[in-house]
Amino acid sequence: MAFVHEHIILPLSDLLRGESVHKYLRILKESEHWTPDRMTDFQQQRLRNLLKYVAKEVPFYRDWFHDQRLNPQDATLKQMPIINKAIMRQEGIERFSATYFPQKDRSLSRSSGSTGEPFSFYVSREASSVNTAAKLRTWYQAGYRLGDCYMKIANGERHGKMKKWQDLINHCIYIPFYSIDDTSLSNILNTIEREQPLYIRSYPAPIYLLARYRNSHTGYTYNPRRIFTTGSTLPDDYREEIEKAFGCDIIDSYSCEGTPNTYETPNHDGYHVCGHYGIIEVLDNDGYQISDGIGRVVSTDLWNMALPFIRYDTKDLVEVHNGKITRIMGRESDAYLANGGEIYTVHNFSHYFIYDIPGVDCYQIVRHRDDSITFNIVTNKDFDSSRIQDIVDYWQPRLGASVSVSLVDDIPLMHNNKRRTIIFEP
Repeated sequence: MAFVHEHIILPLSDLLRGESVHKYLRILKESEHWTPDRMTDFQQQRLRNLLKYVAKEVPFYRDWFHDQRLNPQDATLKQMPIINKAIMRQEGIERFSATYFPQKDRSLSRSSGSTGEPFSFYVSREASSVNTAAKLRTWYQAGYRLGDCYMKIANGERHGKMKKWQDLINHCIYIPFYSIDDTSLSNILNTIEREQPLYIRSYPAPIYLLARYRNSHTGYTYNPRRIFTTGSTLPDDYREEIEKAFGCDIIDSYSCEGTPNTYETPNHDGYHVCGHYGIIEVLDNDGYQISDGIGRVVSTDLWNMALPFIRYDTKDLVEVHNGKITRIMGRESDAYLANGGEIYTVHNFSHYFIYDIPGVDCYQIVRHRDDSITFNIVTNKDFDSSRIQDIVDYWQPRLGASVSVSLVDDIPLMHNNKRRTIIFEP
């Protein structure tokens, strides 16, 4: 079954989608045996080609190299400017996009918005293929094989026919979640009992809520082989609750726009960075790279020629020891308990602002002492002020409380370099 899916169905899927996942999965498997020196040589060659490319094709970097009077052939990674979402928004997404990159070979992607900052950017088909192959290799190292039945718990319905077809072929049980209450938690757990997926993939918050419900209710006996978490930080108490409920190991992973897939090793001795895809620097407050301690992730994507992320400051904090990431610290996964008993996670709110309300750069939800709620939102020129009432009308009945919207200039960062998405007044 695994051979058929990997060597026949996956190449056919690549052909239909114009991707190369099968090719890069094979290459990534081979790269597992590379020496550190060979990986460094590979990264440096791709970096040299990338810098020459952006100096010619990407307006922001073309202007930067001109202003610096720097030949891209002589440039090093540490000489390149550090960028972030704010800079990219201020400059405009097209300033960071390759001018003549074929539109048919790129797609618009969106971050999960786990910190209240939904963000859209272009991804090349090749970069998408390498990234997907990197995620598959992560699963392979944890025992998964293409064709194994797995469940994906995610935000939003499957709309595209291709995605639904892939779910069917790949034995993926797709479970959308919006609000979570006792009924929906029970339904999902009953589906797990009935379908018995070998693996489950989920954001930490919903699988934690499922685990908490299962630990307080009898009658659930099926345990998957492993659970994969992604999208936001997995706190220790979440891990303990999930492993207690489902009786299996958790493999956590970390990624965001412009970063290589970074995943917890099966023996839990830290996180492995897919160096084939990109370079991660962990910098201190003064901008120096550290090998021990806590620093912020600055990432360089070596494959996305549609919109290259070079020294992209994710504003995520990690802990490193001897140069290896040992703990992901920077993301929070808040959950909001509505007065009617439904639970909304940060991804529910981000999905709404990404797809339903254009022009929102970031948001924050404040629940006041009197149970009223304020949405603080930072907007851009695409925001239509008439949509304020739409936000109120949508969320007020769902949250079961009085809702107001406040347009603000900024939402300040916390000590961990992230914005607090949901705040409960003391």
